[in-house]
Amino acid sequence: MTPSLAGRLLCLGIRGADPGDDLLEHDLDTCARAGVGAVILFDVDVPTGGPRNVRDREQVAALVTHIRRRLGPDVLVTIDQEGGRATRLNPRHGFAVTPTAEEFAALDTAAQSGVAAAQAQLLRDLDIDLNFAPCVDLALEPSNQIIVGYGRSYGGKPEQVIRAARSILDAHAGAGVGACLKHFPGHGSSRGDTHLGVVDITDTWRCEDELTPYRALAGCPGVAVMVGHLLHREMDAERPAVLSHAITTGLLRGDLGFDGVIVTDSIDMRAISDRWSPAEAAVLAVEAGADLVVDGFNLLPDREHPAVELATALATTVSAERLAESVGRLDRLRAEIGRPA
Repeated sequence: MTPSLAGRLLCLGIRGADPGDDLLEHDLDTCARAGVGAVILFDVDVPTGGPRNVRDREQVAALVTHIRRRLGPDVLVTIDQEGGRATRLNPRHGFAVTPTAEEFAALDTAAQSGVAAAQAQLLRDLDIDLNFAPCVDLALEPSNQIIVGYGRSYGGKPEQVIRAARSILDAHAGAGVGACLKHFPGHGSSRGDTHLGVVDITDTWRCEDELTPYRALAGCPGVAVMVGHLLHREMDAERPAVLSHAITTGLLRGDLGFDGVIVTDSIDMRAISDRWSPAEAAVLAVEAGADLVVDGFNLLPDREHPAVELATALATTVSAERLAESVGRLDRLRAEIGRPA
């Protein structure tokens, strides 16, 4: 298995907004050498606090076109566009205001359909393939700032979450845009933020309630599932879900029967980076069952672009058969959303 083929399992951040920008061209060169299969766009460059990939609508469209020119027509362009605060295409850059998940859930069915359709069509118009949304975490812990506090949950009951999320999924499917349920196995009952460190859900996780949205929605075409950096010591005493074979393959693939694309939350978050190197995390994630390893390359300062390092680690450590499984699932997702494989 060559590094370039292993690279198809990587979704990596890139710096810069305009063709010709030195950092952008450097990062795209590195991604091209590694055969990277997906990129993720951000509006803010966290290490510097400055802009990253988003300035305005016309610029984003030109950037996506340039990315495809450099990395190939089959590259998946991804983004986090949940609504409210968790939105990269936001009013600061001239895009429309979007409701938070909490606000969205309060709308009637017709209004939800209209908002969801506009969101999905924006992504299609910009030629963005995969949205890391909707967030199907239940609002179970009031002190949870990162999910509940930011209004990223559709509600505290599974039926509320399923109703709202299904509207988002239907709109994305209609526009030919992939969607991604997150954060498996459930972040809404937690009391911590995985950006800051590992979050232990052993004593707070409500199995049946928090798995219900995945049981109801994960089989839809064009829908991936993102696994979170969440530790449940009774299922895996050492590794968070994203690196745990027991949770990613045993629970999600086995018990829930999900055979679509499994995506990692970004491995540069401190829940992972405090303990594992990016290469170690990528290998462990794929061995656990992930198909697409996200490294936003946007939280840790003074890093070289990780494309070649991660692709080489996967190619030299993970079996060819295991990598081929993930390539097949990713190509199936491309076909479901109309992106050439």
